Amino acid sequence: MKITRDLYLSAGRNIVREHHGLWFFGLQRLTGFLLAVYLILHILINSSALFGSAETYDWITSLVQGPGFQYLEILVVLGVFFHLFNGLRIIIADFFALTRRQGTLLALVSVFTAIMFAYTVWVYLPKLTGMH
Repeated sequence: MKITRDLYLSAGRNIVREHHGLWFFGLQRLTGFLLAVYLILHILINSSALFGSAETYDWITSLVQGPGFQYLEILVVLGVFFHLFNGLRIIIADFFALTRRQGTLLALVSVFTAIMFAYTVWVYLPKLTGMH
């Protein structure tokens, strides 16, 4: 029993350390789920203009235009870009037989996501600081 447990624990440590693709797999699923939740909330908020009164819509939009939600918008954009670039990585790896180049593709996903996140922060910075 101890041998199986030790093999399981050592295999688990090696998987986490050596297979970075598992982290990207988990993040792909997480961002997909969170983007689906965001989309549902976005549709519900915007549909309040159709099915509710104008005052209700104004009240809801005043809530989601607060400073806390502006930071959440940046996180949504980060999730979108990561999900986009990682999805493209999966497509490229599968269709062009580049599974042996996963390390390079993972690095490219990270770099492109970081570049787009930096650009997003740069665009949002005046809005966040109140200098727009």
